[in-house]
Amino acid sequence: MSFYERHGKRAFDIAGGAVLGVAGAPFMAAAAALLWRTQGRPILFHQDRVGRDGREFTIVKFRTMVPGAAGHGAGMWFEPDDPRVTPVGRWLRASSIDELPQVWNVLRGDMSLVGPRPKPREIVDRYMSRYRETLRVRPGLTCLAAVEGRNTLRRSQMIDADQRYARRVTLRSDLAI
Repeated sequence: MSFYERHGKRAFDIAGGAVLGVAGAPFMAAAAALLWRTQGRPILFHQDRVGRDGREFTIVKFRTMVPGAAGHGAGMWFEPDDPRVTPVGRWLRASSIDELPQVWNVLRGDMSLVGPRPKPREIVDRYMSRYRETLRVRPGLTCLAAVEGRNTLRRSQMIDADQRYARRVTLRSDLAI
């Protein structure tokens, strides 16, 4: 584990998270108001995810699907043109504004600004042999897979990108991502 990974990455997360939280506040306020007006409550979506060393934490995002979406359609799996995603939710997802509340998770230390995206326990347990390597680093608000193709990548390509990131965590790669 490098010096950056041991000490610098957390400092980078706190500094970057504070800046992103302040800069993103107007966008978060606008998104919350828009969601309140068009969808009502709840505005935020909470879900348990698996983080570093397999520890669970609760992720916070803006709600982009109809309430109770996990119990309908594809369940916890997302499909292209998923009818459970609201019109405002599509826009929030396309702009990644739905992820901004996760700055709170970064500042708490559950997540990092950059790292593999956190997965629900069910997915990690089902594919543990593929996720074991990525669980040694904090999950991220953004990731290598996002810059390599985001939603156009197959699951195997996303996992590969996460594993490549986890093998070599550097300030240079974090800044590039």
